[in-house]
Amino acid sequence: MENEINSEDIGESFMVEDPIIIYVDKEGKTRELEVDEEETILDLSRKGVTMIDLETVIAIPELKELELGGNLLEEINLAPLSRCPSLLKLSLFKNQFKSINLKPLEKCEGLEEINLGSNRIKAVDLKPIGSSKTLRRLRLFNNGLSDIDISPLAGCENLETLDIENNEIKTIDLTPLSNCSNFMQLNLMYNKLSSVDLVPLSNCTKLRFVYLHHNQLKTIDISPFKNCPDLRILRLGGNQIEEIDLSPLSICTELRRLGLAMNRLITLDISPLAEAEQLSSLDLAGNRLTKIDLAPLENCEELTELYLFSDHPEENEFSELDISPLFSCSELEDFGVSDDTELHANKRLKDEDDVPLAIEELLEENRIKWV
Repeated sequence: MENEINSEDIGESFMVEDPIIIYVDKEGKTRELEVDEEETILDLSRKGVTMIDLETVIAIPELKELELGGNLLEEINLAPLSRCPSLLKLSLFKNQFKSINLKPLEKCEGLEEINLGSNRIKAVDLKPIGSSKTLRRLRLFNNGLSDIDISPLAGCENLETLDIENNEIKTIDLTPLSNCSNFMQLNLMYNKLSSVDLVPLSNCTKLRFVYLHHNQLKTIDISPFKNCPDLRILRLGGNQIEEIDLSPLSICTELRRLGLAMNRLITLDISPLAEAEQLSSLDLAGNRLTKIDLAPLENCEELTELYLFSDHPEENEFSELDISPLFSCSELEDFGVSDDTELHANKRLKDEDDVPLAIEELLEENRIKWV
């Protein structure tokens, strides 16, 4: 049974003009907080709250944001929020919920963001929010979810962000996201996915950020991204991927970061990155590569980080490497390469005055052989 606080216990003090919020703290003391009735944000984050009477909360006439993160709540009755049509954001981040009933949120027709991250939730029914036309961000990260049905999100046509990282999810059907034309961010990192079908994301033409690193993926088809020209970050590191075709990324001219470290790649063609002029980070360390052509990076003038080696238990083994194209990467600061790799560069570049910092360091170490 969900605990409730009887607001009658505070007697006449409840009858004042401004709303009085009632909650119980970690010491078991009932607290009363008077707020201006014109307030639109109630922030009770990190107050040691163990129980709260939401009937007193909805006394705030135009409440838009309710912040209850970083408390000790184990249960909460959201029913009063069904009478709070102005609510835009609900944050229950970092509490101790094992379950949560979202049904009262059906009535919150303007709700834009729900944050249930960092709790102990094992399962969640998303049906109550499935008809929301305003929901933009749903955060379920760092819980104990082993399975999740996101089919109700097919009705959330304005959804932009779905964060389900740091859970125990083994499978997920992304089909519902094909209805979300404004979708921009999918975060499924640190789960137990052995496969994932990205085809539904081909309809998400505004997609910018995809995080799938640290799962158990053996294969990945990124062809749906050929419809996502604004893709900026794609992280696939820490999986078991043996091969990947990067050609769909040739359309992604806004790409900033690509992470493929700690996989099982034997060969890799990075020529699709030739048009990624905004690329700032490329991490390929911790694979099984023995050869790579860096020529496509010649146009990546914003590249600041390139990792081909980083002391992972299993590493790339390049006996030699032509780094001539990197002389054009004026912002390059970090270049991870094995001490055992023989580095070559075109002798015409030997007298270049303005070279990237990472290349300058290699010159000082006398690492480059001119050919």
